[in-house]
Amino acid sequence: MVARARNSKNVLKICILGEGGVGKTTLTKRIITGTFDSKTKMTIGVDFHLLKTSIFDPLASEYSDALQIPIQAQIWDFAGEERFRFMLPRYCKGAVGGLILYDITRYSTTNYIDEWFSIWKDNAPKNSPLLLVATKSDLISKDREEDAMGSIIELAERLDIPNFYIISSLNGKNIHVLTNDLLISAYKFNNSYLKEQGF
Repeated sequence: MVARARNSKNVLKICILGEGGVGKTTLTKRIITGTFDSKTKMTIGVDFHLLKTSIFDPLASEYSDALQIPIQAQIWDFAGEERFRFMLPRYCKGAVGGLILYDITRYSTTNYIDEWFSIWKDNAPKNSPLLLVATKSDLISKDREEDAMGSIIELAERLDIPNFYIISSLNGKNIHVLTNDLLISAYKFNNSYLKEQGF
């Protein structure tokens, strides 16, 4: 039902996955409002957010002006607690972009990342782009940055996820780059996905 309602190339269904406390809701609010909210509450089931913005058309010819096009991103913020996980697979249906998060200060938050990855792969459209994100980089010291980069590279290679980011919702590190890459990859995939579905 969700996928049928989302039949415009400019409307993007995006899911955010990961363990509880990794910063999914904080990141979502940072993307939408551009500010850091330190008072977010635990997500129960799934929260829905809407981002209205614009991007330069990634499908425009290199010889034409890259006009900005309006985008509506429907962001589905999944609860990380295991007791809610049974309901999440169906919410991945029709998603054309996703983020899978872990807390860079708590590598234990990757313990179930294979399960999250499977939920996405088994339920989202085939080849729908998924980006790997390490959060809370503001909480690590300079001498740990190299180790953190090595860890995310190793994890991305193991999961075969080509695009990965180390971010901070607090100070805004890499938020713009992440958001732009997410919307562009989701928009490009959505165009091909809708054609396959006959829209």
